[in-house]
Amino acid sequence: MRFTPRIAGAVAALAMTGISSVSPAQTPATSEALPKGMRLVWADEFDGPELDRSKWSSNYYSQLNFLNKDNFEAFRKDSLPQPYMEFTGSSVILKVDDCRPETPFWASGRKISSIQTYDWNSGWNGMPDNIGGYFETRIRRSAAKGTKGLNTAFWFDSPGPDSRYYIEAGNIIDGVKGWRPRGQVFEIDLCEYLNTEIVLHGNVAPDGEFQGNIGHFVIPGDYRDKWVTHGMLWTPRGLKFYIDGKLVAESWDPNDIKSPNHAMVMFFGAYGYDGMASVEVDYARHYQWTLEEGNELPNGGFEYAGALFPWEGDGKVTSEAARTGAYGLRVQPGESVCQYVYVDPSCDYEVSFYGKGRQGRLDVEAACMRPVSGEVLPEGSDSVNFRLDGRFRRHSLQIMTPADHPGHKATVRITLTNRGNAPVAVDDIVLSKR
Repeated sequence: MRFTPRIAGAVAALAMTGISSVSPAQTPATSEALPKGMRLVWADEFDGPELDRSKWSSNYYSQLNFLNKDNFEAFRKDSLPQPYMEFTGSSVILKVDDCRPETPFWASGRKISSIQTYDWNSGWNGMPDNIGGYFETRIRRSAAKGTKGLNTAFWFDSPGPDSRYYIEAGNIIDGVKGWRPRGQVFEIDLCEYLNTEIVLHGNVAPDGEFQGNIGHFVIPGDYRDKWVTHGMLWTPRGLKFYIDGKLVAESWDPNDIKSPNHAMVMFFGAYGYDGMASVEVDYARHYQWTLEEGNELPNGGFEYAGALFPWEGDGKVTSEAARTGAYGLRVQPGESVCQYVYVDPSCDYEVSFYGKGRQGRLDVEAACMRPVSGEVLPEGSDSVNFRLDGRFRRHSLQIMTPADHPGHKATVRITLTNRGNAPVAVDDIVLSKR
């Protein structure tokens, strides 16, 4: 599985029923795409008279601009062209308009009005600790007929101010050593132009030439002047994309993990010249899994309203398997569940759980994973077969996560497999630093 579109029934009806035209901007509840067990950790409802500078920078810059040195001197002098913005009291409108005197970003005369959660020149970050989670925005995109250089976009880019995340590991360009493993994204576009193109930017040649996308899908529908909700679930397992709460595309292959293990920058922007283009933003929200104190594993007690996710597999969440709380996990013979989780690199971790099952045998693996390929790194990983009995008892194993670049996360996969002849119950799984 590579980059998988989800077309069944929903997409055909999406343009007709799923996308509503609502004006003026409103602030509805987050869509049904939000996974159970997540909490809001960062948001902007754009309900003020000006841009919240504690969350946004108006100094547009991106990986491709940095490599191509577009407006580089203005970037270094902190005098980049500023966006034209309008505030309605419930939204912000980013607009380029040929009738306005704002300075073009490019020598061709093409302008951009953009905001982003990071300032490339200072290294200031308005959305800290945003490695993974669920992101959602509600936007309306418009353009005058005949506008040149048109683009209206919502996207994520790797942070600067250098090109370590653009250049691939093993390559050096202008004295900069690449950090990004081949096959991992450096940019994720949730929509572009006036349609909805979900684009994953990835492969780069040793000389820095962009070699093409590693994922690209166009979602059919009429998006011009329509309010549309765009969502992205980003986990160490992969990426899922939503429109108006419906899953429309995913990159969810454990042997080809495109999702990054470092922070990304959120962008909105309207591009164009000889015409008009705009992006109106109602809200932008970021959610993370709710965690118990001292536990870095989401849904370790299976209390996310009875949902199994972000665990995946055959096990069943049921009250009959609970040790504490309302729910626990029942795993039948031969069944297995697993979860991928971001943790700190170069750290000792303990995985503990409570299990019971008459004459039960439970294989538990805590595996450190190689980025992109999803291969198990033997050093630091551990796998133990535990004997269970008729009472809940605590069991544990230890791992050592691999080193990585500053600000990056390591990925651990925890797998539970019932190797016995009878069902087992598991509850209160904890992943904690030793």
